[in-house]
Amino acid sequence: MSKFPLHFKVSAEATEGTTNTWTCLADNLKPIDMAIPVEFKGPGKAYSPEDLFGLAVLNCIIAVYKDICEKNSLNFKKIEGKANVKMDKSAGDSQVILTHIEINFNVKGAADKEKARELLERAIKICPVSNSIKSGKTCHITID
Repeated sequence: MSKFPLHFKVSAEATEGTTNTWTCLADNLKPIDMAIPVEFKGPGKAYSPEDLFGLAVLNCIIAVYKDICEKNSLNFKKIEGKANVKMDKSAGDSQVILTHIEINFNVKGAADKEKARELLERAIKICPVSNSIKSGKTCHITID
């Protein structure tokens, strides 16, 4: 069992200018390139904070699902996930916010399809990253 609280350290380093990319990393992992997205008149061609948001939610649910499946002896061949992060202006003050994330999951080759769906629904419900966001969230599940 893990000893709580857990800590995850990340860092980033950037120079001035909206067209300059920068790097970030977690612990001692390989750095990843970051950029302001073209939608905000940045250069694109690298991960944006919005990309990382979507990836964090998507991959946390997948990680929780893998763990739950292992603990419940459910075998599956593959889980595929895709997320669409929506950003809009808030009604009151026109502040730009992340308003919704729509996630599609497809579990392939599950030994027990009903159990695969039930465990994925549980993973979605208990995912700590997903539960920490205030934007809306919709999940669609396909079990092949």
